[in-house]
Amino acid sequence: MTLSHRDRFLRLFSGEPVDRAPFLDIMGFWPSSLARWKTEGLDRDATVQTVRDLIGFDGHRGFKLPIRGYLWPEFDREVLGEADGTALVRNRWGAIERNLVGSELMPITIEGPVSDRTSWEAIKKRLEADTPGRLPENWDAICQEARQSGEAIYAGDLPLGFFGAPRELLGFERQAMLFYDDPVLMHEILDTLCDLWITYLGRIQDNVELDWYFVWEDMCSKNGPLISPRLFREFLLPRYKRLTAALRERGCTQVLVDSDGDERLLTPLWIEGGVTIIFPWETQFGLDITEVRRRYPDIGMMGGLDKFALAHGRAAIDRELEKVPWMLEQGRYLPGLDHGVPNDVSWDDYRYFYEHLRELIWRYPPTPA
Repeated sequence: MTLSHRDRFLRLFSGEPVDRAPFLDIMGFWPSSLARWKTEGLDRDATVQTVRDLIGFDGHRGFKLPIRGYLWPEFDREVLGEADGTALVRNRWGAIERNLVGSELMPITIEGPVSDRTSWEAIKKRLEADTPGRLPENWDAICQEARQSGEAIYAGDLPLGFFGAPRELLGFERQAMLFYDDPVLMHEILDTLCDLWITYLGRIQDNVELDWYFVWEDMCSKNGPLISPRLFREFLLPRYKRLTAALRERGCTQVLVDSDGDERLLTPLWIEGGVTIIFPWETQFGLDITEVRRRYPDIGMMGGLDKFALAHGRAAIDRELEKVPWMLEQGRYLPGLDHGVPNDVSWDDYRYFYEHLRELIWRYPPTPA
């Protein structure tokens, strides 16, 4: 069986016969990890792509279309103040975020551009699908490049999710309260986002085949979801159903949700909403991907291997890899780490992990019943 990277990805997550799982760098590594590795034998001029080529990955996540599917036009990024190692920044979505200076951790959104209905009415103008400039000027050339890439074509990512996008509009605390204080406004915000994405993505699908769509949520912590399943069912689930149905109608067969933390309570709701792939299945709170697979045999899964194991020696790495053969054989699983590789991992151990993971991928092709 000779398959392109695109065909292998789509066939795997559709449960069709496939020669092997894709070998992808799905979560990457910290910039400081790359800097460390350059002191441990990696060439000083090495880039992210250099590392991927040396390891022998099939690719990253696919060919990402550079679309503008959120607030447009965007805001100018502005540093509002800095003190005690913390910077307040107005980001390109108009939200104020707290950054640790010099840190590689994600910033925390503390305040969004929407505080009430008046400010919402003002910001809605930036969520219209017809605003000029949402597609790059060289859009036709990008579509042609995507078709010729041999990779699965996707769109979406941060912050395009039904929890992730409102958090940037409102800030987390106001978002959490709005479900209760003004549910009518929350429903309106979610409908506006859903209408934007259905219209905009439909136009994109008129130009190029979209293989999968990336929904970014990050709506769980180590203790579970940041909103209750009841609120998810009331507010988010109807919009998930609308969006995934519209994508499928135009030929996009896979919808992926990215959320950090313990996703297990929301998994059945995402499945009900038409989601087909969930990742990255963080493990530090005790999650075992083999248990998730037994409970949900048909959901696509990516990740689920403990990134922290790579810093604890090869015996720890070998133990973490023990779950991979069975997971591969069940199908609909793309093995990878549960987040980006931190800078406490050596170049030798990074390579050791991926060399052995690659061997397992080639040795254990999916054999689902």
